[in-house]
Amino acid sequence: MPITASDNYDHNQIGPVLEQAIIALGDGTSGGLTGPTGPTGSATGATGPTGSAGPTGVTGPTGSNTGPDGERGPQGPDGATGPTGFTGSPSPTGTIGSAGPTGPSWGVTGPTGPTGSSTGPAGSAGATGPTGQTGVIGVTGPKGKPGQFGMSGPTGPTGRNLDLFLAPTSDPLVSGLVWNNNGVPTVSAG
Repeated sequence: MPITASDNYDHNQIGPVLEQAIIALGDGTSGGLTGPTGPTGSATGATGPTGSAGPTGVTGPTGSNTGPDGERGPQGPDGATGPTGFTGSPSPTGTIGSAGPTGPSWGVTGPTGPTGSSTGPAGSAGATGPTGQTGVIGVTGPKGKPGQFGMSGPTGPTGRNLDLFLAPTSDPLVSGLVWNNNGVPTVSAG
């Protein structure tokens, strides 16, 4: 009995159809679909684990870390004179010392103190006053005399003369002359 094929089985017929398919596959009368090809195996086996590290070798003898002193080289030439240093800024003028105390009336007269400054320090500059009003524009002076003629400029290069021939649009009736016959150059027969 053939197995019914459908895209939309009746729910009551799914069991009998599956039973028919199992019986057909079990008795070898119907071949199943060929399965997909399996992946190709690796040509080489997996890398084995890394072996344990070998024992550390014996430490060699310590060598000398300094060699013998070499001969003293010749003295090099004197270096060039360095640039002159910057001149320092002048020190500010010291303040005027105060007058010494007056000695006792019975003692020796003390030395005269230094003379004080005759002028006090300059005051700060005053504020700038407001700008004055602009004056009236003066009368325009009389027109001057015409100046002399300037020198003539250099002569330009000589141009080219292009001869332009315009043929007549009608037969001139002169033998050998060319006329324009609707865009076609034509030699007149006379």
